[in-house]
Amino acid sequence: MRIVSQPARTARGVSFEAVPPEHAVAYLLKNLHHSLRQALDEAFRQKGIDMSFAHFAMLHQLDSEPGIAGAELARRAYVTAQTMNTILRRVERDGDIERRPHPATSRADSWYVTRGGQARFDRARVVAEAVWTRMLAAFSERDRRQLQDLLERCISALDAQIVEVRSTANGKSAANGKSAARKNQKRR
Repeated sequence: MRIVSQPARTARGVSFEAVPPEHAVAYLLKNLHHSLRQALDEAFRQKGIDMSFAHFAMLHQLDSEPGIAGAELARRAYVTAQTMNTILRRVERDGDIERRPHPATSRADSWYVTRGGQARFDRARVVAEAVWTRMLAAFSERDRRQLQDLLERCISALDAQIVEVRSTANGKSAANGKSAARKNQKRR
C-alpha cells in the first residue's frame, strides 16, 4: 500500500493542521478579506484606476442603492464614519459623486454617483470582476454555491448573536436602571 502525503494546510505561512475549525475559519476569513483588498488595490493600480477598496465599495453601494446616507455607507464598507466622510469628500471633490439633502433627516446627506463617477465605477467593476473570477476559478459551480451558502450561514449566525447580545445587554441595562432607581427611592 502506497501512502500519499497530504499537503500541509497553510495560509500565509501559518499551519492549520492542529487548529480547530472554530479558530482557523475566523483567521482564514480575515486573511481572505485582506488578500482580496490587496488583489483589488493592485489590479486597480495596474490598470491605472486611482481607487481604493473602500472607494470601490462605496461606489458599489451607491450604484446599488442611490441616495444612501454616509453613515450607512460606512457600515456597509466596514470603515469608520470618519473614514467614509473623508472618502466621500475626496470623491465628491473629484466629481464622482454628489450630495443632496436626505429626504428623511436634515442631519444627513444623500449621496449619488455622477455620470463621470459611473464611468469610473464601471471600469473598476470590470477589473474587480476579473479578480473575483480568478479567485474562484479553482471551484466548480457547485463549490461556489456551497461556499456562498456557508458564508451566508456564518453571517446569519453572527447577526443573530449580535441581536442576542444587544438584547441581553439592553435588558441588563434596563434592570440595572430600575434597581438603581429603587435604591434611590429607599434612600429618600
